[in-house]
Amino acid sequence: MGSGGDIVNALRSYQKKCVTEVGQQFRLGHRAVLMVAPTGAGKTVMFSHMADTFRSRGKRVLIVAHRKELIKQASSKLRAAGIQHGIIAPWAEQVPELVQVGSVQTLRGRLGRLPRFDLIVIDEAHHSVAGDWARLIASQPQSLICGVTASPQRMDGKALGVSEGGVFETMVLGPTIAELIDLGFLTPSKVFAPSIPDMIGIRTRKGDFDTTQLAKLMAKPECIGNVVEHYQRHASGLPTICFCPSVEVAEGYAAAFRAAGYRSVAAHGEMEADDRSEALSGLETGAVQIVTACDLISEGVDVPCVACVILCRPTKSLGLHIQQVGRGLRPMEGKTCLIILDFSGNTLRFGLPDTDHGWSLDAPANDTKRRASSRGWLCECGVVHAARAGSCAECGRERPAVSGRKEKDELQPVGLEEFDKTKERAWREMAYGDLIKVAKTEEDLRDIAKARGYKTGWVSKAMKEIAA
Repeated sequence: MGSGGDIVNALRSYQKKCVTEVGQQFRLGHRAVLMVAPTGAGKTVMFSHMADTFRSRGKRVLIVAHRKELIKQASSKLRAAGIQHGIIAPWAEQVPELVQVGSVQTLRGRLGRLPRFDLIVIDEAHHSVAGDWARLIASQPQSLICGVTASPQRMDGKALGVSEGGVFETMVLGPTIAELIDLGFLTPSKVFAPSIPDMIGIRTRKGDFDTTQLAKLMAKPECIGNVVEHYQRHASGLPTICFCPSVEVAEGYAAAFRAAGYRSVAAHGEMEADDRSEALSGLETGAVQIVTACDLISEGVDVPCVACVILCRPTKSLGLHIQQVGRGLRPMEGKTCLIILDFSGNTLRFGLPDTDHGWSLDAPANDTKRRASSRGWLCECGVVHAARAGSCAECGRERPAVSGRKEKDELQPVGLEEFDKTKERAWREMAYGDLIKVAKTEEDLRDIAKARGYKTGWVSKAMKEIAA
């Protein structure tokens, strides 16, 4: 059996730093600490060390996740570290160990029968503001809480701090993706954006684009054909995950790839767990070349062989975008670069994989000015570059000059002109009543006022209409 000393000696230097800082925050009197670290940073290894430290002192630890795959992953890492533990799940035999791993769904029905835990670790903590999580935390008032996530904001864009309705009081920031790439723990990427979808008329529901409308948009034959063509051109035969907005679209893309001669299967939440696992393991063995996915394998799944990610699911959620791109960033022998084929416009909204998002517990990350200065620019050859890149590394073209620039922070990234004009046209053409229903933020209202020529006072008036 392993010991706390053995485990901590095996930690990377930045992992030791993160674990130490979380402990310091607990000692300062904070109950709920959020630890932020990207894909590949070893979050499971870090909270396994914390669990072993508490266990060595005779204290109880509960590690909570929201999916069976994440529970198995955490259990595997604990077992590899020599940490005896139990699993609280209908499919597992209950054993009386100090460390337990369980799903929030199972724990929901056992709140009154659970022992008192001294530490609760919440994996993929951006889910932790939902009802079941809140009830679990409330049922263990004596416990310390440590959340871990790569993207510290909810899928609706809200932050995770107490002031935003979350549970976390303070945050510990781990290394950035850029730092992990430099250290060799993540793979560099190259992003192609062959086309940007026409989002005119696409509604917003619960903070993100309406998936029913997205499915119709992304299922168009010309869109499917475009995706297959550019996969053939840039990543033919590479192990790939293609993210889609619906099960039907995922099935359609898988069929199109098969028709083009590739081994492709769809994977989604409606499938049996064994079938999903078979699809993913097929990427590793070569039995499958492309998995087309819907609301699946976007977080917590370790598939280092993935060398290409195809984005066919436009989203307003920075967290979802980061989780999806992260599926291909893990390194593997012989893998020198992750190819990202973006047909969603997401990298032009949020930036390249190594963009620093300036995370905060108190307000949504990636404010307007930061987005405008970090999203980068799209070359005529289809490659997306960092905002500061002066020329294209793929074709050598110089970054085009931008006219009409007044202030540096107001610069609209080159390559987004078409995207921004599409949105502006939608604001102009939409009925007034629909505008008030669709607009969610003051930023939206300012864009509408600019597009339609409204006077300055209109934004304040419209904010009151939305709040009413």
